[in-house]
Amino acid sequence: MLNIIMKEVKEFVRDKTNLFFFMAFPIVLVFLLGSLLNSMNKSEGTIGELKIEYLIETEDPYQTMAVNTFVDTVGDGTDSFFTAADNLEDAKKRAAKDEIAAVVLFTGNPMEIQIYEGTNSVKNRTVSAIMYSFIQTNKAISTLIKMNPDRLADISAESIKEEYITDKDLGVNRNMIDYYAVSMVAMICFMSLIVGAAAFVGERQSRTINRLLICPKNRISLFIQKVLGFFPQVLLEIAVIMLFCVGVYKAHYAANIQDNLYLFLMFTVVAISMTAVGAALGLFIKANPTIVIMPVIWMMMFFGGTYSKELYIKGLTEMMPIYHMQQAAYDLSIFGRTEKATSTIIIYSIVFLIALVFGAVLFNRKKEEA
Repeated sequence: MLNIIMKEVKEFVRDKTNLFFFMAFPIVLVFLLGSLLNSMNKSEGTIGELKIEYLIETEDPYQTMAVNTFVDTVGDGTDSFFTAADNLEDAKKRAAKDEIAAVVLFTGNPMEIQIYEGTNSVKNRTVSAIMYSFIQTNKAISTLIKMNPDRLADISAESIKEEYITDKDLGVNRNMIDYYAVSMVAMICFMSLIVGAAAFVGERQSRTINRLLICPKNRISLFIQKVLGFFPQVLLEIAVIMLFCVGVYKAHYAANIQDNLYLFLMFTVVAISMTAVGAALGLFIKANPTIVIMPVIWMMMFFGGTYSKELYIKGLTEMMPIYHMQQAAYDLSIFGRTEKATSTIIIYSIVFLIALVFGAVLFNRKKEEA
């Protein structure tokens, strides 16, 4: 196996095209996209007037009082305006026409909050943040009512926030360089499909495929060794991109070394699993794998928001695997939450094993080529 690994590493390093597209090109894109689009990101600082309509359909008097107090407080001295709506369907139509930012429905017992968003993505995120603040405060008050109701009369909203709600320090102000430092690594992970496919296509084009097929060694073992031979290459690509972005561009990934290592692990698992999938596909592909696979990967990345965080098409973007991987990376790097990253690691580990077994069985049955 060591010989195969060394062979793949040497071929990768010697090929200037590979070095450019899989290491230099993503680094250049981080700088170009992050610098050119950074001014667009600053526009999020000015939200303007925020008109929100709301309806209360809960019969709990305490929850109704909490909502009314909340909307009065938010609208006091700000550019945010909460207005009671008469009809939910009419309000939803106004949101769809961008006449208002969103419609919020407070319903049920325990109370649920339903948000019907408008067309402005920046305002949508602002509305979500406002409602999240209300949810946290409301949870604190509900807990206080259950545990120590006598204190409720002597406590203010500010003291509730100070004593019962802990703000999570994100540790750093994020910018577009940080966004593309993550998304370009995600791009390389999925472009590993091409690398894996090119392994056997290259053997076919160099007419060395039959040597592998007639080799006295076990074919299944040969296929597995061939795929694992890309492991050092994957580690090198991801490490160089991340270290360069941090050291030169001052990009931020996760806030601490543990989360950064976990992020690196997630990227590595995704990349090696895509290599295994590509290797299995390479047994069928006879044309240049870049020409065949690249358009599919590019469309997936485009609609998955790799090149623009503003691009989100409901019903389509969620279908892109790279979108979910990026969300896991951002959740880990920004908020320090590992749940999505863990799920991603598990899912792609399973994909890796399935692709490895499937490809090995196909390679074992493959006949010699004329």
